[in-house]
Amino acid sequence: MADLLLAGPILRRVTPEIVCVWFATTQKIDFKLTIMKAKQPLGVSDLLKIDQQRCQLGKNLFIYLLQAVPIGNNPPQTRVNYPYDTLLSYQIEQVSGSTTKAINLKDLQLTYGNSPQPTFFIPTHLNRILHGSCRKPHGHTTDNGINYDALGLGDALLAEHHGQLATRPALLLLTGDQIYADDVADPVFALIKQQAPGVLGFQEILPQQKNGSFNPANLPIRGRKELADDEAGFSSQHPENHLFSFAEFAAMYIYIFGNAEQWVLTFLPEHKLSSAEQATIQAFHDTLPKVRRLLANIPTYMIFDDHDVTDDWNITGGWYDKVRDLPLGHRIISNALAAYWAFQGWGNEPDNFDYGMVRSIVDYLADSHPSENLAQQFDLNTWKHRGWGYSIPTNPPIIVIDSRTQRQPDGTFYPPQLLDRYALDWLRIEWLKLKVLKEEELKQGLIDKLPEWPVFVAATPVMGFAPVEGLQQFALWSISALEDNLIVRFIERQFKSAGIATAYLGSVLDAEGWISNRDGFGNFMNCLVSRMGITKCVFLSGDVHYSFTADATYSVAVEGHNEELRCWQLTSSSLCNKPNPKQEELLSKVSKGKVDAGHNNWWAYNPKQRWKTKIKYLNAVDTSDLRVTCDCNLGMLEFVQGLPVKHSLIDDKVGLVFLLENGG
Repeated sequence: MADLLLAGPILRRVTPEIVCVWFATTQKIDFKLTIMKAKQPLGVSDLLKIDQQRCQLGKNLFIYLLQAVPIGNNPPQTRVNYPYDTLLSYQIEQVSGSTTKAINLKDLQLTYGNSPQPTFFIPTHLNRILHGSCRKPHGHTTDNGINYDALGLGDALLAEHHGQLATRPALLLLTGDQIYADDVADPVFALIKQQAPGVLGFQEILPQQKNGSFNPANLPIRGRKELADDEAGFSSQHPENHLFSFAEFAAMYIYIFGNAEQWVLTFLPEHKLSSAEQATIQAFHDTLPKVRRLLANIPTYMIFDDHDVTDDWNITGGWYDKVRDLPLGHRIISNALAAYWAFQGWGNEPDNFDYGMVRSIVDYLADSHPSENLAQQFDLNTWKHRGWGYSIPTNPPIIVIDSRTQRQPDGTFYPPQLLDRYALDWLRIEWLKLKVLKEEELKQGLIDKLPEWPVFVAATPVMGFAPVEGLQQFALWSISALEDNLIVRFIERQFKSAGIATAYLGSVLDAEGWISNRDGFGNFMNCLVSRMGITKCVFLSGDVHYSFTADATYSVAVEGHNEELRCWQLTSSSLCNKPNPKQEELLSKVSKGKVDAGHNNWWAYNPKQRWKTKIKYLNAVDTSDLRVTCDCNLGMLEFVQGLPVKHSLIDDKVGLVFLLENGG
């Protein structure tokens, strides 16, 4: 029976009210999820609702999100919760009529120690959490060394601490770029291309402007650049092997989430890889069983960034409009989002996805030649969905922000606000929802006090590394000043391309920091301070391919007095994708010496828009001036009495530790 698992199991949303386990199979089977304390059943999934916890995508792909609630829970009459601070386990059983048969997950090497099942726990207060971003199988490789997949280090950490709840990490946050859909190495692409038709059960036909439609399977390795650039409107730097079809995205997830099928990589001479590049990909491949075991044993939450879809996704309003209006670009984005929902999004918060959206994905993929109406429904539902962000009711609570699909364009070519006004309202609603939930837990005696502040997951650092962002800002300011020249502005307007040079430079520099749009940054921070009443918080981020820890304050003028937000910016990037040597050398230079910095908008005419930041970049313990690292790492945040006190960057050497000043 175990060979039916195409991917997973992955432990997903875990709260005192529900435990979710995700996996994929090649056949339609009835399964039951049981949550246990030792051998005592505490919760079970409802077999009568199996069709609500299983989706068929194509002919051969069945996605499950089994959801087990505590036995006896029947609110509002009876409320039963899973216990806090208790080692729990789960068992997946195949159900056929009146008989059940458990999948032996220990035989699949998905358990730790002597436990026969994967284990987890629900902490009253968070002690340790893991976070990381950016897993590209080939990373960046030089002749002097290879990358490795730092996510595998989480498996070693759980193997050491699986029975010690005080030191065992409680959850894992993957903060973006879980796949690189726009930049796939030749051997991996060959594998994905080989497996994709079998995953879906048929070959997808994609639209294009020139010839009406085409079969992506007919394109050779490194044969997609022209289509990606011209027909899709993408701006990726390495689109030669860009994933196009839903099945290709699905196959990539199946592979990087543990390679349960044990697909075999083949290295061929035409791939033209150096020995170091081949070793890097092989090392990533060999780590996948460790990643699979880790994901089976720790509640895992995810959010997309651009590479989960395509590089520069929604970087400007003009980019969005161009791709939306090109049939191929539009469909690839839809395929990417549908696959993200199936393999990442659904398990974060099942209630965020309404029947209509899910049905549109299922119906579209049920037919190898869907009607135009089915295709348009599929495109519209995936593009316009606003429920990708979510929250986790831990202590302190966690709010995961979607800063990719909720942007507010400021002109066609200029950096947008990363959250529009509706997204800011969503933040307020989510914070209130968490506070109301915690008030109920306080009444039930499950917790002894209400949380005062949250952890925010923002794919891109909110308080970015100023020396790098400063260079980006200066370059953007310089080109914008040039474009503001009357003659240049007149010429650009005649060609309906005002700001096009700024857009091009922004794409080259990857200038997508929150501060790239000062109005958007101020609106976001003012929402936290003035509308949500938050006085301190943690920002967990990735994206930038270097890691740092900062202690920052944000001050804003409100009705004649200043309000202040104290925040810690913790950035772990990347799990497997170092910057190139030139970028690494530049980062090393600009991070030396005193680099504390800040931004301000204190000159604004409207006093309510005046704000400033002060950012202190922390030194790693036992180092003189090491503030930034480009080594692949997995981040770990530690709390004491509800306050953040330590941020560790775990690597294959000694790692780095940052003590959060005044954290305790």
